[in-house]
This record gives sequence, structure tokens and C-alpha cells, in this order.
Amino acid sequence: MVRNELLRKCSNCNRFYRREYGNECGIEEVANISCMSLPHLYRMFYSLTGHPVKDYMRKRRLSIASEHLKNSTRKVIDIAMEVGFESQASFTKSFKKIVGVTPKVYKSSDMFYSFERINLYEKVNYLEERDLFDRYPDVKVIQIKDMTVLSYIHRSDCLEGIEKDAFTAVQHLIQNSNLSMKKVKLFGRNIELDHDKGSDFNRNLFAYEMMVAIEESIVNSIAGMYIKKIHGGMYAVGATPSNCEHGILSLWNRLYSEWLPKSVFKEGAHTYLEEYITYNQKLVRMKLYLPIERQLEPEMITVEETEPFWVAFSRIYGHDSQHKADATLSDWLKTDAFIDYSKAKLYVSYNYGAENGLEHWSECGITTKYSKAEGISNPYINQKRLGGGLFAVIETKAYGTLNGVLEIIHRWIVSEEKYILDDSRQWFAQYQTSSFDSSNHNVLVRSYIPIMERKKLYE
Repeated sequence: MVRNELLRKCSNCNRFYRREYGNECGIEEVANISCMSLPHLYRMFYSLTGHPVKDYMRKRRLSIASEHLKNSTRKVIDIAMEVGFESQASFTKSFKKIVGVTPKVYKSSDMFYSFERINLYEKVNYLEERDLFDRYPDVKVIQIKDMTVLSYIHRSDCLEGIEKDAFTAVQHLIQNSNLSMKKVKLFGRNIELDHDKGSDFNRNLFAYEMMVAIEESIVNSIAGMYIKKIHGGMYAVGATPSNCEHGILSLWNRLYSEWLPKSVFKEGAHTYLEEYITYNQKLVRMKLYLPIERQLEPEMITVEETEPFWVAFSRIYGHDSQHKADATLSDWLKTDAFIDYSKAKLYVSYNYGAENGLEHWSECGITTKYSKAEGISNPYINQKRLGGGLFAVIETKAYGTLNGVLEIIHRWIVSEEKYILDDSRQWFAQYQTSSFDSSNHNVLVRSYIPIMERKKLYE
């Protein structure tokens, strides 16, 4: 009850901010409305948001100004005055201090500054993860309520560009209705189609659902869309500019492969979401929502002695090596008749010590019944013995590139002090299934990091 009352009072800061951009007199008015003294308001707002009131307002002003700079032809002085600055000089000084460059340089650059309005009712505090919060300040954990939405399903026989086409189609539907783009939130997600028996499986294989959530109650549907409810839940959220496909994929990897394994959460059963943020009907950035829930039992690291085993593998060096190694192995598996898939296991490995250049390599392989003498005829597939010796092992879900999982093991090795890394042997992650399909939520991975007892260094 006490926390809810504090949220209600401090949310007056947000309500006032939407009315005008705020100044010293405005903050006093907020304090009066909330029945608080100014010092009490400052302390309470900071404790609930992590930002001083004045800093929060300043960053929100600059965030709104940054949208005007990128998406309008207005003069800098006009933008500065609209967002509450007294002069272009004071605006430029604040903008450079927060964003790092002047408004003029920012306007013509590829940079994108964003400071989202905080919804105090969505914010979730997880104080046990303060270290993680400090390392990933751009990732926040929120709770989303159930949403009633207008749904539009876009079908295509090509996965590339399906999100953009779906977004454009929904924009047209909204423009032809009585809804305003300013009053809606747009979400999207990939979905699987249900095929009827006898249907043509070679057409419309992919589908992307756009969902329009509006603040007021939905009374009537829009032509081409239907009303449905989306269940909410806890999410890890990050934002990225929308004009870079690589940036969007990098953020998903950052959330799923790095942040999630290190957190006290696990992947939730509710849906993934992508939010489309627009300005003057133009898409300017994306917010990605990773569904999470509390991890009641953390994965345990064990120390295991393993026997070496034979593998067939593809190792590729340089740019896009992971995709190329995966594709090379997959093509070979389609033509090879000697793999016993009931016993074989896939594995991946890569050189995490070199992120760029030809030194970076990725390796995809599979356990085989071959011995070295029998050989493999494919020139792009090699064989060797893997494993053998002492390993630190952890079993997790298939967290993408597994960067976060590897860091967990390395930190454990350092803290344990009994063991050290054995750089003479190769690490690998072995999938407990015969599929690389990352959409399969039942895929488990056992990651093996080679170690040795510290005392053996002195023997």
C-alpha cells in the first residue's frame, strides 16, 4: 500500500511533464500536488526512478529535441525554445554535455539519442542484480499488463523484409480509420501459421503479426483487423534505432545471449514483442521485449572428467564465420548417409579471444562413428578428437552465442581458485538435440571449458 501511494504521488511528475516541459516553479507545483516537501520529492523520485528530478526532465527534453532534429526541418532555436530552454546557447551546451556532440553535428550523423519516459507502474526493481544493472544500464526490467489490441497478420513466402511490409500495411489501415497514430502503440511479433490439410505449404510460409494497442477502450475494430487480448508479463527491454537491421539483431543477441544468462531470470513463456516508435508517421526506433520470469533454481557448474571422442567439423575464419560454418556442416549432413542421428550430438565452438579479422573463427561439428583412418571425402569437412580431460561444465538453454554463459563459467573458475583455464585444449558447447533450430525452446546446451588443477602447475 505504501509503495503504491508513493508511485501515485511521484507519477505526478510525469503528468505535469506532459503538460509543460517543467522549470523550478513547475517542480514546486508537483511537490504541492503530491503533498511533499521539495527535498522529500527529490529523494522519493530518485529512489523510484534512479534519476534526480531535474536530470530526468533535462534528458526528456533533449530526447524530444533529438527527434525534432532528426525528423524535421525546423531551426535549432525553435526546437530549443519549444522544449523549454531559454536560448540556443544553453540548449547546445546541455545537448553536447548529455549526447556528446552539438545539435548540428547530431542532425547529420548516424547517432540516435533516446531517453524514454519512465512509467513508474511498469518499473521493476531487482536490487540483487545491481552489478548487472551497472553493466547494462540500457536494459530495464518492466512488468506489462494484459493488452487488448487490434491484430493484423501479414503473410509472405519470404522472411526478409516481412516486418517492414507488415508495419507499412498497418499504417495504411490506421490512416484509413478514425484512429490517430499519436494515440496508439504498435507492437509486432513473428508467429507460426496453422496450415489446413491439403493446403499449399510452398506459399505464405511466414507470418508477422502487427498489434495496435490504444489507450482508450476499443469499441469498434478496423477493417482488416480484429480485436484480441495479449497476455502481459515481465520483460527485459532495450531500444535501438530502426534503420539498421544489424543493430536490431545485435540488441536481441545482447538481451538473450549476454544479459539473460547473467541475470536472476530465465526466458518466460509469454510472447516476444517488438515495439515500433514513430515520429510524424516515420519509424525512428525499435524497443525489443524479451519475456522473462524469475529463475528459482540457478544452473549449477560441475567439474567433469571426459573421454575424447571423434567429430566431423567445419571451421571457418573471418567475417560471418558462424553462419558459414553452420551452413557448410548442414550441407554435408544432407548428403552423408553414415551419421547415426540417434546417437550423434552437434557442437559449436569459436575463438572468443579475437572479435575481428582473420584470427576470428567459428566451428560447427557433430560426433561421428568414424576413426581417423577412415577419413571423410568432403574437402570442407575435417575430423579430429575433441574433449578428453577435466572440464568445467554447465547445462543451460540455448542462449544464442552463449557469451553470457561462458562469462559465468570463467568467473566461477577465477573465484574457485582451485582451478585455472587450460588453454592447450578447446572449449565447446554440445547440444542435447540433433537440431540447431534456435526457435526450439526445449534445446539444452552443455558448455565445456577446459580446466586444470592449479597445483599441477608446480608439479
